[in-house]
Amino acid sequence: MIAIIPAAGSGRRMKAQGEERPKLLIPLAGEEIFLRTLKTLNLPAIEAFFIAVSVTEQETYARLLKREFLEKKVYFCPGGKERQDSIYSALLAVREWTGWRVPEERRLLLIHDAARPLLERDVLERVVAAARQTGAAVAGVPVKDTIKEVGAEGFILSTPERSKLRAVQTPQVFTWPVLWAAYTQARTERLTGATDDAFLVEKTGHPVQLVPGSERNIKITTPADLRVAEAFLGGLPSPASDGLRVGYGFDVHRLVPGRRLVLGGVEIPSEVGLEGHSDADVLIHALMDALLGAVGQGDIGEHFPDNDPAYHNIDSGRLLEDVMTALAQSGARPVNVDVTVIAQYPKLAPYRHLIRENLATRLGLSVTEVNIKATTTERLGFIGRQEGIAAQVVALVKHCSACSLV
Repeated sequence: MIAIIPAAGSGRRMKAQGEERPKLLIPLAGEEIFLRTLKTLNLPAIEAFFIAVSVTEQETYARLLKREFLEKKVYFCPGGKERQDSIYSALLAVREWTGWRVPEERRLLLIHDAARPLLERDVLERVVAAARQTGAAVAGVPVKDTIKEVGAEGFILSTPERSKLRAVQTPQVFTWPVLWAAYTQARTERLTGATDDAFLVEKTGHPVQLVPGSERNIKITTPADLRVAEAFLGGLPSPASDGLRVGYGFDVHRLVPGRRLVLGGVEIPSEVGLEGHSDADVLIHALMDALLGAVGQGDIGEHFPDNDPAYHNIDSGRLLEDVMTALAQSGARPVNVDVTVIAQYPKLAPYRHLIRENLATRLGLSVTEVNIKATTTERLGFIGRQEGIAAQVVALVKHCSACSLV
């Protein structure tokens, strides 16, 4: 994997408020923004950095990196007038780079804004893991304000549904073929002004996976952003807990004829299914309770009452999306989950990997961070008589109380 850092912006909004220094060289808690950003990307998997800066500033940045940066290969390439031009300039340099040790389809390119110095390691690892599986992944957070589309004369044209909107951040990670094809097509079609790389990838028809980002991962654009970043740095979780919280969930549903059998979002062929107001996915129900418990937000009965017709036969995966939104809004994100399904019937072995993959995608985790175990009761009790299925889940989440500041 290599990292591309667009750093050629002029910082107009900072200068408009009296700041004379280049934005990326302004100290943040005693260290330049630019240097802080690169230090957040100090992953062993990143073998080289391609930094797009104006030609006149390359020497300044080179001195800064030589002073105290990582033992990585760093290449400067000419920054362009627009962000899209800078990324393309870096891609041309990457195309000629001879340091790759894997085939093209496995080469990962991580793009991160130089003005986002508060990137957390788990967000970075989550985006990279998703991109390895899908070829394109970005970080994003739920939109809190109601968004309006406004016409040229200032009148509101429409109001998009807020629950479907996300504010997209960096890092954005792509495989080489996916990103190169996107930028090649953009140049062929003379498409300009793209403010993020995912937009160009979307134009090619390749799906882009969005994984939970962090409210802390702000982009420093104005002096006010700088003050918020300083507040975040002063409000980090204590090293003793590192903001980690554990939640536990348990659920049981009866097996009855005439119902679909859904576990972990995967439908399993069966003559009997689980009885319930929703699709009765006992695994996802226990998972949601564990996640809610970890952040002190009650249980699924409070959030999705079983007497509300809106949830009749609903896909529990959709309810899990709402729980993930609630977690993100409280500044929490899953770290890993451990699931135990207790069932005499059916045998889960043929479906275990599908369930892990589905849950990993929905939680923004890698498959190795979602463990599924299955056990029986040795034919004892209602489970042993094949009258029902139970599930237990332990979830570890990382919680940052300061994330609610912005």
